[in-house]
Amino acid sequence: MLTRSTERDSALLTPPEGLAGAEPGPDAIERRGRRWLIWSFIFCPCHLPLSMAVLATIFGGSAFGALISRNTLGVGLVFGAIYAVGVGIGLRHIRKATAGRDCSDGTCEL
Repeated sequence: MLTRSTERDSALLTPPEGLAGAEPGPDAIERRGRRWLIWSFIFCPCHLPLSMAVLATIFGGSAFGALISRNTLGVGLVFGAIYAVGVGIGLRHIRKATAGRDCSDGTCEL
């Protein structure tokens, strides 16, 4: 009984033939880059007052909430670092998608 379940599970986890080790297409890479950009803008330091208010609401009255309220500069620096890394990764994915796209026939959108 156990081997039967294991065989079925392994069949579900293996990718279809031809897709094993396949590189995602330019559209998938661009979508991934856009998702990185959107999520990184949540951590943008210009949104820090709003972010601090949300964190204070969620963690108010706890030890973590006290830590956050006493270290706003540290929270700002951490958010700034997360923002910079996220934007860098997002732009890298978008550049990779643009470089992998063939627009010689004029079918690419601007």
